[in-house]
Parts: sequence; structure tokens; C-alpha cells
Amino acid sequence: MYEEFLEGAGLTKNESAVYIALLKKGKSTAYQIVREAHVSSGKIYETLSKLSEKGMIKSVIENGVKHFSANDPESLFDLLKEKEKNLQEKEKELHKILPQLQGLKFLENKIEEVALIKGFRGISPIVYKVLDQGKNIKIMGLRSSKSVKFNNFWKNWHRKRIIEKKKAYLLFSDKGSEYWKFFKKQPYTVVRESLSVSPSAIMIVDDNVFIFSYEEEFTCIHIISSSIAKSFTGFFDSLWNFSK
Repeated sequence: MYEEFLEGAGLTKNESAVYIALLKKGKSTAYQIVREAHVSSGKIYETLSKLSEKGMIKSVIENGVKHFSANDPESLFDLLKEKEKNLQEKEKELHKILPQLQGLKFLENKIEEVALIKGFRGISPIVYKVLDQGKNIKIMGLRSSKSVKFNNFWKNWHRKRIIEKKKAYLLFSDKGSEYWKFFKKQPYTVVRESLSVSPSAIMIVDDNVFIFSYEEEFTCIHIISSSIAKSFTGFFDSLWNFSK
């Protein structure tokens, strides 16, 4: 329990074990700490040195023997602040080198590729990046019966699209729901219904095709291909022309 938090705050597994042992036992020698914390004797002095550098422990020599004791747990706040500061510095460094890192990647618009992506963390940056770069947006197979978390995700995506004044054509497989009504009243949004033909949830943005699945885990197949996007666009257009 405590070890997991301490490791998340910036301590290693050994450092967490030693610090907790010192909190429980109080002032102790290195030998006593090894027995109490169950850490390797070969690692104990390195671990104690690191804890001292992080301001988590202090030492005193008594009768020629070095003893160690834990500083108040409030020192963890300082550790967290230091970790936050380091993260901010790393973020600044990343902003500096990001263009070079992106330059190392193949230009995706020149390559046909297919990827299976799972979870909000995987899908979100991709669909938002495509939104930033895309111009032609067509979506079919929209359903209101998805979980609220999925509907809210797409509402936020479309809000950004509308702010950027990018028009989208949405083909719903149902009508009359609150989710459907939300889109009916949005600017830069054209909504029609295809109730007799109900395709999968598919989004086409330029040369990008996304096929979504809304089971327990948010999943999509992402295809980058001008020829495949053209084929799906033709299918969309045929449904659109027969819809209201």
C-alpha cells in the first residue's frame, strides 16, 4: 500500500522499503535496516545515500557507529514538488526536440498502413491530430445507444471541429435521441438518417478511415489509404443520397 505510493512519488522499490522500515523502527544501523527492510546488504549504503540526497532520511554517529532515521513524512511534499519541477523541465525539452523527432518519422500521407488501436489514450491523440489536419469529414453508422462516456468523447471532438469551422456530414442509424438532437442543432454539421441500412461506425477524414467498435474497450481500425478512403466515401455518398 505505502510502497506503491512512495514509488509513484519518486522512490525506488528499495528506497521505499528502507524508508518505511525506518519510520517503523526508528533510529537504526545499516545492519538493522537490512534485516527490517529485507533489502540486499550490497545495496543498502547506495540506497541510504539516495534517500539522504532526496531529503528523506538523516544520519548521526553514536559511539563510532552510523545510525539512520527517517525524516517526517511531510518531506514527501518536497519530493513531489521536485518531481513536478523535473517533469516541467522535461516537457520544455520535449517541445524543443519535438520537430526533430517528428522529422524522423515517415510521412504517413505517403504510406498506406493499417493499425489496430485500443483505448481512449491511444485513439484520442490520433483522431484529434486528423481533425487538425483534415478538411473533408464524413461519418456514418452513428448510434445514440453507446455508453455516455463514448458520446461525451465525440461531443467534445465535434465541439473542437465546430470551433475550427470544419463542416461534417453525419449519417445516423437512429433518430430522436438527445445525442441526435445535439448534432441536429450544431453549426457546420449536416445530419441525415439511414434507418434501413445500418453500417458500422465509420469516420472518413481525407485519406484516413476509422472503423470503431464500442464494446467494453474503445477500439478502432485506422487505415491510411487514398484508394480505400475513396471507396468508403463512395459507399457513404450512396447512402447519403438515399437518406433524408
